[in-house]
Amino acid sequence: MTTLQFQPLKSAVDIAFWSELGDLKLNAWKLSEEKVNLQGTCSTTLGAGMPAFVQLERSSFTQSATAAIQKGHYTVPGSLQNFNTENGFKNCDKALALKHAGQRVWHNILTGAAEEHPSCLCLFLLLSYADLKKFSYWSWFAFPALKPPGPFQVNKTTSLQHEVQPESAVQIAAACDQWRQVAQDHEDQPSGSSSGASQLPFWLLAKPVEGDWQAAPLTAFADVTKQGCLVWLCMSDPSNNPDHPGWPLRNMLLMAAKRWEVTTLSVLCVRDHRGRLDAARSLCLSVTLPTIPPDWEPSSVVGWEANSAGKLAPRQVDLGASMDPRRLAESAVTLNVSLMRWRAAPSLGIDRLQDLKILLLGAGTLGCAVARVLLGWGIRHIDFVDNSQVAFSNPVRQSLYEFEDCLHGGKPKAEAAADKLRQIYPGAVSLGISLTIPMPGHPVAAPQVQQVQADTARLERLIEEHDVVFELMDTRESRWLPTLLAASAGKLVINAALGFDSFLVMRHGGPPAADSSSSLPAAQPRLGCYFCNDVVAPLNSTVDRTVEQQCTVARPGLASIAGAVAVELMACTLQHPLGINAPAAVAGERVNHEELPLGPVPHMIRGQLSGFTQMCLAGQAFRQCTACSQTVVDQYRQSGWPFLWQALQEPKFLEDLTGLTQLHAETHARSISIHEAPLSHPDVEGEDIPDMEDDWTSL
Repeated sequence: MTTLQFQPLKSAVDIAFWSELGDLKLNAWKLSEEKVNLQGTCSTTLGAGMPAFVQLERSSFTQSATAAIQKGHYTVPGSLQNFNTENGFKNCDKALALKHAGQRVWHNILTGAAEEHPSCLCLFLLLSYADLKKFSYWSWFAFPALKPPGPFQVNKTTSLQHEVQPESAVQIAAACDQWRQVAQDHEDQPSGSSSGASQLPFWLLAKPVEGDWQAAPLTAFADVTKQGCLVWLCMSDPSNNPDHPGWPLRNMLLMAAKRWEVTTLSVLCVRDHRGRLDAARSLCLSVTLPTIPPDWEPSSVVGWEANSAGKLAPRQVDLGASMDPRRLAESAVTLNVSLMRWRAAPSLGIDRLQDLKILLLGAGTLGCAVARVLLGWGIRHIDFVDNSQVAFSNPVRQSLYEFEDCLHGGKPKAEAAADKLRQIYPGAVSLGISLTIPMPGHPVAAPQVQQVQADTARLERLIEEHDVVFELMDTRESRWLPTLLAASAGKLVINAALGFDSFLVMRHGGPPAADSSSSLPAAQPRLGCYFCNDVVAPLNSTVDRTVEQQCTVARPGLASIAGAVAVELMACTLQHPLGINAPAAVAGERVNHEELPLGPVPHMIRGQLSGFTQMCLAGQAFRQCTACSQTVVDQYRQSGWPFLWQALQEPKFLEDLTGLTQLHAETHARSISIHEAPLSHPDVEGEDIPDMEDDWTSL
C-alpha cells in the first residue's frame, strides 16, 4: 500500500468577476470587510491535458447563479473577504481564516449536512484586495482540506475499463451520466425549488447480488449496505492526473471514515470525454481509511492555492488596461473562443487562428458574411479588396453597410467594410484596398497597361503578406490570377461561389511542389483548385450580358450559410496536422478528436436550399489546370509579369501552354473516328447493335 495523493484544485477568475467586485465595493460594501457568500462552478476534468478549474464569474455573487450553470458543471459554495487596504490583506491572519473554513467543513460532516449536500465538502475561501484606482487586484484562494489522524492508503489504482467487464463499464457509465444529468436539471431550476446541487460532486453506485448498477445519493449508504449490495463511492473528478484523484476527495474520505465508520472503500473517479464518462480515463481506487476516534477533532487544515510561480503566495492581477471598454471587448471575444476549448475541444489551437492575417477578395454579400464569422473566431486581422461602391441595394443584403454608405455616389466598398469591422470590434486590424483584379479575356486599353501591372504587383504583395485568401468575387475569371498567385506562394485558398439557391465552398490543395514534399504522403494525391474541372481557359463571362444578368441573383439567406461554411472549413483545415495538405474527408471514417478537434476536413461542400441538402465531394488536381498546375506555376515563377500579361490578353495561350489545345484536338479526332466507324459488334459480324444515341437519350 502507498499513501494516496491528490491533485490540488486551481481557480479561474473571469475579468467580469473583478469588474463586478469593484462595482459592489463602491456601491454596496463600501468600507465593510464582512465575508460575502460566493458560488463558483466546477466540472470533471476537460481532457487528458487540462484539469478542471473552480470558476468564478460575474454571476458568482448572486444567489441565482445556478440558473447560468454550464452543462456538465456543478456548484461549489465559497466565501469572499475583501479588505480595504493592501496592508490589511497582506497582514491578515491567513492561518486563522483557513482554520475557520476547515471548521465549517467539519461541522458539515458531523451534522450530516455533507451527506445531504455533498458540495459542502468542497468549500473555498477567497481573500482579496481591490485597488480601484489602478484596477489592480490581489487575491488568494484556499480549498480547505482537513488532515485525518492517519494517511489514506491506496491498495490499487486502475482504469474503469480494466476494472470491470465491458458490459459492466457500459452500465456504470450510463448510470453515472444519467445521475449527473438529473442533478444538472435540478440545478437549472429556479432558486428555492428542490435542488439537485446537493447530489454533486459525490454519489454512490450500488450493485445488488442480482441486478444492474444503479446510482444513489450518499444518504443511502446504510440502506444499500444492509441490502448486501456492492457499493462504490463516485466523484466528478476535476483531476487530469493519470494516477491521482482530485483534491475534493480528501474531505469525502474523511466523512466516510467518520460517518460511515468504514475502513475500506472502493472509489470511482469519473472523468469525461466530450460530456460522457470515459472508461479509459476514469480511475478506480481501492482505499484504506484510518479509524476516527469518537472524540477526535481535526488539528490541521491545508489548501492554499499556489501562484503561477508554484509558490504558496497571493496572486496579483493588473487589469488597468483590460478595464478600458475596448480591452474588455477584446477579452470577451477571446473568452468566447477559449470556452470552446475549455468545454468542448481541449486540443483546439485557438492562438493559431487568432494570429492569422486574412485577405478577403470581394466585399459583397459573401465578403460581409465571411468577415463577421471570422470575428466570431477571434481573428483580428482582416483586409478587404474590392473595386466597387456601396449601392442602395446593398445594405439590406450585405451586413457591413448602412444607408449612409450609399449617399453621394457610394463609399468604396472595401474601405466602408473595413471601417464597419473596426466599429463592431475596435480590436480589429482591417484595411480596405480599392483594387481591380486583372482578368483573362477582359481587354486592356493601352493607357491602362501600367495600372494593370501595378494592380497585379500589389495583389502579389497582398497574397504574400496574408496567411489565408478567400475568393468571394462575382465572376469566374476574376478568381484565376489570385488562384495562381496563391498556388505559387503556398497560401491556403478558400473559395465560395453562389447560384440562385445553391452554393459551392471549397479549399484549394497545396502548391504543386507539395507533391514531393514530406508534408504530403506519397500515396495521397494533391487536391484540386477551382479551375481543375475546366478543360478551357477562363474567359470573359460578362460579354453580351445585360446589367441584371451580370449581378449575382441568389436567395437572401444563401450567402450567410455559404460564408459561415467557408470560415468553418478554413478553421477545420488549419486545425489539421497537415494544414493545407490535409486529405479530403472520407465518409464514415473514425475521428480522433484529440488530433482533429474540429473533425475531418472536406474538400468541397455543395449545398442546395431547394430541398435543403448538402454533400461533400473531393477532386484531385488536374495535371493540365490553367491555374494551379506545375506548368503554369513554374512559368509564372520564371517569367513573372510578361507571362501574366500574355495570359491575360490571350486566354488561348494558357490552353497551348498546359496542353489543353492538344487535348481538344485529340478528343475531336477520336470523336470523328467514332462517328465514322461501322456500326457492327466486334464479336458478332453482320448483326446490328442497338442505337447508342437512342440509349443515352433515354437515360
